[in-house]
Amino acid sequence: MARRKYIAYFQAFTNTHAPVEVLKEKFEPVLKEPGVVGLSIGTRPDCLPDDVVEYLADLNQRTYLWVELGLQTIHQSTSDLINRAHDMKTYYDGVAKLRKHNINVCTHIINGLPGEDYDMMMATAKEVAQMDVQGIKIHLLHLLKGTPMVKQYDKGLLTFMTQEEYTNLVVDQLEVIPPEMIVHRITGDGPIDIMVGPMWSVNKWEVLNGIDAELARRNSYQGLRYKSKVKQ
Repeated sequence: MARRKYIAYFQAFTNTHAPVEVLKEKFEPVLKEPGVVGLSIGTRPDCLPDDVVEYLADLNQRTYLWVELGLQTIHQSTSDLINRAHDMKTYYDGVAKLRKHNINVCTHIINGLPGEDYDMMMATAKEVAQMDVQGIKIHLLHLLKGTPMVKQYDKGLLTFMTQEEYTNLVVDQLEVIPPEMIVHRITGDGPIDIMVGPMWSVNKWEVLNGIDAELARRNSYQGLRYKSKVKQ
């Protein structure tokens, strides 16, 4: 029987927002666990001081490493609305710091953010396609009880995407990203007991199968319409 292998995922919150010695206390014991062959570390681009990046570079020499950075959108107006609290320059600087050490970077984007239309969401995907990042996670905005955005929803400032809209958008986005970019995720959902909406998102396999079916219907694939702006 084949032995199971694992990539330990430090997902929630900001997993580089601590002194290096604290990070070592968190990461190093995990690497010693049986079957762990790598780390995936979620963080913010404005939480990558030089000493932390040097430690990540060291980890990258010793294990299979991904660093995941939350971009969500390229549009500053949306960033201000959702209180992302960093600009695009900060994001590009964070990516550059990591790529200097050949660290794999996965960019997170969110579809369905308040005020964003189809063209804006496609613009975000096209921008990510030109970045020096090796992976992408595509999320659907889902609203949870007790979050500040519920107030926007109650005031009619936020409407949920339909499943058909989301499916078509994701396939369009897959078509414009590089064929070699690793797609880590193409949907997202939250705990059903605190979910405000969209409720169709909790049926994850139905969403995934719908995306597969749309790709098949179009006879399409990732990278079909990708155009690199990098001069050869």
